[in-house]
Amino acid sequence: DLLIDQVEFADVVLISKLDLVSAAAGGAVEATVRRLNPRARVRPLRRGEIAVTEVIGTGLFDHDAASSVAGWDDEVIGGHTPETEEYGISSMAYRADRPFHPQRLLEALADVRAVLRSKGFCWIASRPDLVGVWSQAGPNLTIEPAAYWSQVDGAPQQELVFIGVRLDAERMRALLDRALLTDDEVAEGPAAWVEYPDRLPAWNVPAHRH
Repeated sequence: DLLIDQVEFADVVLISKLDLVSAAAGGAVEATVRRLNPRARVRPLRRGEIAVTEVIGTGLFDHDAASSVAGWDDEVIGGHTPETEEYGISSMAYRADRPFHPQRLLEALADVRAVLRSKGFCWIASRPDLVGVWSQAGPNLTIEPAAYWSQVDGAPQQELVFIGVRLDAERMRALLDRALLTDDEVAEGPAAWVEYPDRLPAWNVPAHRH
């Protein structure tokens, strides 16, 4: 998690020891870094050689841009085909206007493959009033409360972005779609949803005052 955070926040990323790996391996690493942070200046190194001016006093740092992690928003808003796909590194956006069933979401996650990073906002049926912040790096996934849906612009929804190696976008969407509530479950409403079995980590959230 810390490594991914550092890559996404950086304005300059140095990739060293490329002389010790194959061109394909080095290209895949560089492609992954560029996909994680399209805003950063990425500098592959040979034998650690880098001009001091590339890393000192660059004037590149922009706190607002770094905090927004440019590139994630681009994928969610419109999507694109990055050059990184040459190395099998691709991304996909997932959106839905109904909540996840907590148990079926866990079952779907058990079948997820080849995802390096995912991030966004989610809606869990058993916690219908709360915006969930989804953040996954490698094998580690956290879903934490961010706010009440009533306090944010727009209707409750799923809005997630996935980056993976040879990512099967169609299979990924099918997995997540199966975790969504059915039409009959949606019709039952939040009073029924909160009774669903929920083995996701508990959220300690103060009582909401209207």
